[in-house]
Amino acid sequence: MEVRAALHGERDEVLDLLARWYNDREFFARYNHNDPGFRDALCIVARDRGQLVSTVQIFDRAINLDGQSVPMGGIGSVFTLEEYRHKGVASALMRLAVDTMVREGFEVSLLFAERLTFYNQFGWREIERKFSILAGTASLNAPDRFVIDSFEIARDLAEVAAIHRSCSGRFNVTAVRDDTAWRANLKFAGNQPLYPGEGSEEYFVVCRDGGPVVAYARVTRLYGLSMVMEFGYLDGAVDAMLATFKCLGEEASGLPITSVRTGDHRRAALLHSASRPAAPSVLVTHTEHDPALEKALDGAGCPVAHHIDNFYMWRVLAPDKLARRFAMAPEAASAHVFDIFADSRSLFWTADRF
Repeated sequence: MEVRAALHGERDEVLDLLARWYNDREFFARYNHNDPGFRDALCIVARDRGQLVSTVQIFDRAINLDGQSVPMGGIGSVFTLEEYRHKGVASALMRLAVDTMVREGFEVSLLFAERLTFYNQFGWREIERKFSILAGTASLNAPDRFVIDSFEIARDLAEVAAIHRSCSGRFNVTAVRDDTAWRANLKFAGNQPLYPGEGSEEYFVVCRDGGPVVAYARVTRLYGLSMVMEFGYLDGAVDAMLATFKCLGEEASGLPITSVRTGDHRRAALLHSASRPAAPSVLVTHTEHDPALEKALDGAGCPVAHHIDNFYMWRVLAPDKLARRFAMAPEAASAHVFDIFADSRSLFWTADRF
């Protein structure tokens, strides 16, 4: 059994292996072909008797921690052929993945998993976070002066990226995106669909107030739910965010759209199940980091409920580097970043999930 980094010539084999997971090779190919941080050294494989039997990928990202851009290694695309499970193969890959991330200079690591105890043994710890459940968004009391437009990258990216920096960029744990990272992220849109035919693309809308973009939202269908993967609004433009949620809620409920819309909205079908619109107009997203928005939603007739999730796991890889960053002892620095990870004001958008 060989356990090592993948060779360049094995990229197609890795995708063929991952395709046996969801029967969706293209889903994984989107990352491997479009992610500027993808490199063979970050793709760990096990080969036995001439075939690849297991793999794990390290995703090269950076996150905001106390105003600093910190290298983060994301663990994803973890898959082992059934006949090689429970034989220590995946464990060997995870140990090599940790060694690789340390060697490559990553300081923290994130993964999403249900097998918590499996990843606990390699140093990851689950952190409780909350998803926001927005029911009744279709009946939000929101101003009607805004126009909901479909996002166009050439026209709108600069404005949207500026909103992302000023809005999301204020919060710890958000992924740091330069222009290259933004354009790549748009190609990763959505996540693995629950049902065949639902698609992994996103519905991306911008909200205009007399021309300029003042808010935006990115939506997909995830685990059968209408997931707002990311949103943002200019300082003082919370009403624009309410108007955007109202339009999305109407679409998710299959109700007539009362908002003024322009552009191509065919991808709004992602807000529907494979067979019928969702009922009621439930949107899932993150809002707990933003008490002012939650207060505005409640005041406009859409109280926010929270769903607790602990499939969100973090690991410190380089306590000495974190100690230098935060001018603390290594143990104190590790505790500090875990406090940040667990803070309700921290934010890692679903749009950045790998």
